[in-house]
Amino acid sequence: MTLARELFETDLTFHCPGCETAVVRKGSWIKSAKVFICDACNTQTRLTYGLKLAIFDAHLHRDAPPGLPATRGQSRR
Repeated sequence: MTLARELFETDLTFHCPGCETAVVRKGSWIKSAKVFICDACNTQTRLTYGLKLAIFDAHLHRDAPPGLPATRGQSRR
């Protein structure tokens, strides 16, 4: 599965796994970013390819929750 190119210039919303703050970034930012650091709580989350796919998929399928999937060991404070 690949990241949907049609979403690269689209604002995508996801939620910080640490504090649930809504974050909006362009699909191209999500595609190229390796780490997300929340401005609200400073939680640092590695943006693995699987997490990126989940964010893009949540936007393509609006019935899915827009947060980052919960994975152990992915976030640090």
